[in-house]
Amino acid sequence: MAKKLLVTAMWDQDAEVWVATSDDIPGLATEAHTLDRLLERVVAVAPELLDDNAHLIDPKPQPGETFDICIMSQVTMTASQAA
Repeated sequence: MAKKLLVTAMWDQDAEVWVATSDDIPGLATEAHTLDRLLERVVAVAPELLDDNAHLIDPKPQPGETFDICIMSQVTMTASQAA
């Protein structure tokens, strides 16, 4: 069974980019202009971060172990924008 890793994607209105961080993937901090591109970036850097920071993960990842990455996105809006 694959371990699930949660990534949070938040829209930075000032910079006009999506920013991804994760408590499950130590060191993850990346950004992109679209959610699709952000996912590509997360998938590209996650294996190296998991390998480099394995000592910070409990339990430590095992060789050949698979992971499911779940990206939760958050957007802030006013009541008038939601209507």
